[in-house]
Amino acid sequence: MDQIFRKTLSTRHFDLDWNRHVTSRTYERFAYDARCEVLKEFGYPIELMLNTNISYFPGSTKVRFLNQQFVNSEMTVESQVYGLEDGTLLWKQSIFGSDGKNACEIETTSRLVQGENTIRIPNVPDISFNPYQFTIHPKPILQNTVEHDYYIPFSDMNCFWNLPSDSIWKIFEEGRFLFFKEIVDLNLIKETDSTTFFMGGEILIYKQPDPGSHIKILSWIESFEKIRFYFRQDILDSNGNLLASMKDEQLFVSLSNSRPRRAPAAFFDKIERFIE
Repeated sequence: MDQIFRKTLSTRHFDLDWNRHVTSRTYERFAYDARCEVLKEFGYPIELMLNTNISYFPGSTKVRFLNQQFVNSEMTVESQVYGLEDGTLLWKQSIFGSDGKNACEIETTSRLVQGENTIRIPNVPDISFNPYQFTIHPKPILQNTVEHDYYIPFSDMNCFWNLPSDSIWKIFEEGRFLFFKEIVDLNLIKETDSTTFFMGGEILIYKQPDPGSHIKILSWIESFEKIRFYFRQDILDSNGNLLASMKDEQLFVSLSNSRPRRAPAAFFDKIERFIE
């Protein structure tokens, strides 16, 4: 049977986002903390990695949010790790709330790198199943997108001097806000008692964005349904090279009672021209 590692953490007041529940980035931080504990079990504690110039590089992620959480929720992260042929680690993680319900599922990859070499960790079991198959497709050439410039602060990097996954998630989250502020108008949230919840998505990292660099965020709508839509974003460097892509599912909910609802007509009218 595959070994399962468990770690318990608690949500705090500063984990709440503007939608009044624990932000998505908290789940990724919890999952990352649990990964570091697992690496310690395999002989790679973070102190050793820092002292021997071993860096942790995050990879692509599939995430699904299943149950909202609030302050002081004691959450348990269950982690399994597998080795791929090139030494990449594939993580399957489930995060359970204090009520025992599954709150979040994450499948992600990472690498330990020393110099130019990916480290193969002994005793990590080989993968025995097919990893998640991503559905992100290249941006259509004629797609009408919204473009924003963004500066990545040096303060977003971690102890390995690169961007952790939650900092990359933050870039995409900022892009969503910029899109809605420019195209939809954030005041529409209060006027229609409607907001959207991030229900899950895919993040593909082709090349690590550099802290301290200027990038472009391209945003558009891949598809739109009655109560949800799929939002697409690409991150480009200053030379136009594709660094990362995201596709996320946004569910329309009532701001007052957090229940799903149909998309307001006013919202659809504003974003219609940005739908593939």
